[in-house]
Amino acid sequence: MGLFNLVWFVFVGWWSAIVILLLSVIIAITVIGYPIAKSLFQFAKLSAFPFGKEVIRETELKGKSNISTTRKIVGVIANIIWFPLGLLLTLVFLVAGILAFLTIIGIPIGVVYVRMGKFILFPIGSKVVTKKQAFASATVNEMEKREKNKIEKKEEN
Repeated sequence: MGLFNLVWFVFVGWWSAIVILLLSVIIAITVIGYPIAKSLFQFAKLSAFPFGKEVIRETELKGKSNISTTRKIVGVIANIIWFPLGLLLTLVFLVAGILAFLTIIGIPIGVVYVRMGKFILFPIGSKVVTKKQAFASATVNEMEKREKNKIEKKEEN
């Protein structure tokens, strides 16, 4: 993954990340834009070094009970505000991904563009993590769910 990330960064990643970071700074000027700016910073991480990364919802990463209701509500409102631009950008990334898939050598690039499109549609509440972190989080969440089910079954008996 390191070689792919290096090649991506040299040809696409560095300028893409800079543009996104500048957009993030501009959006952060407003109070309502802060959650969007914070998520765009995560997106800049993904656009700079996309290989070996996963996009995961914050509720999956930290657990649903560990995210405050206020944070969830603010995230939904910010995602609604972001949606028109996010939809446009998602369509752009989807078209770029489809064009990349047309060539064999472009398949990894197409995967990156699709992953970026998935992130940018509803960026608030999404995190960019390594594949190991995503797997560990999914494992912990599954173990907690099984433990909860076991406790509920004991209480029923």
